[in-house]
Amino acid sequence: MNFKGVLLLRRDGFDFYEDKSGRILSFPFSNSVVNSLEIINPGEFKNQIKAFIETNKFLPADLMIILSADVLFEKDIQAQDPNVQSQETSEFLDIIPFESISTKLLPIGQGVRAIAVNKNLIDTLSSSLKELGFLIGGIVPYEAVEGFEGIYSLNKEISKFIIKQFDSLKNASFEFENERKSIPQTESHTGKSNETSRLKFYAMLGVFGILLLILISLIIIRV
Repeated sequence: MNFKGVLLLRRDGFDFYEDKSGRILSFPFSNSVVNSLEIINPGEFKNQIKAFIETNKFLPADLMIILSADVLFEKDIQAQDPNVQSQETSEFLDIIPFESISTKLLPIGQGVRAIAVNKNLIDTLSSSLKELGFLIGGIVPYEAVEGFEGIYSLNKEISKFIIKQFDSLKNASFEFENERKSIPQTESHTGKSNETSRLKFYAMLGVFGILLLILISLIIIRV
């Protein structure tokens, strides 16, 4: 694929750059379709992405998706002990309010930075673009782009810099190391707990019945 592009994903939408024309266009999220990083209407989301691409006559390209700080959940864990890192990371991920998340650990100083993103959001965005012929060259957090901290919009200078770094960014792509689906796990655990409780109840009921029969027998014998 000859063309390359950059998509900067932020909380309220994204900026889109493609190197063929040098244009940068913004795509705002509708609150009825995407709200608080959650895709409410996936079908309409895909329709809007398709309309955006076709209306602006963007040709399929190899895209680098940059995740801005406001779509990520991050925590710096200043501990060298792997057990402490694992425990603090788990505690951090447990408070993230999405059914499915993708996570990554980046080494920093004396510890690690735990990064998480709503998996459904990036999966739906990626699949929408792939259906239109685009290739996803990589998905990287803003930290992977030098000097990108605090930036929430694209300009031509930044976009061209990212294009020049395209191959190296591929190597630093946000290959999500872990996926957590808390709700199904909770439901499964709850189901097992309920089943165990029912079995215990029936066992106790059986024991009570046997004891009651023994008591009645003793009373009859004494009479």
